[in-house]
Amino acid sequence: MENLWDGVKGIVRNNDHILVLVKPNGTLDLPGGRVENGETIKSALQREIDEETGLKVEIRDPVEEWSFYKTPNHFIKGLTLECAYLEGKVKLCGEHKRYFWAAIDSINRLIFNRNFLRDLKFT
Repeated sequence: MENLWDGVKGIVRNNDHILVLVKPNGTLDLPGGRVENGETIKSALQREIDEETGLKVEIRDPVEEWSFYKTPNHFIKGLTLECAYLEGKVKLCGEHKRYFWAAIDSINRLIFNRNFLRDLKFT
């Protein structure tokens, strides 16, 4: 069966905080990226989180669908999934310059480079 999604992002939650990555240009991001041919959404997200952060997480359910035009002729559609932090220290790859753990009660006030969170309500 063909994969219907191009991209995937993860909300990595550690108790009452969510991992936020910062790109070299200063924009905020969540871990994630492209779903490669033959990958499931969850295996793609596991690979991306490992590559971008080195963290071990439990990938849970999808919480948001999103889409955008990367270029006028390149439409991207994806999913954001909830992830529970299990272990590890963040080890960034070259794609991001820093990170921080944002309190859940402040997450909706942060401005991300894309609308991966929209108006999710965290409990």
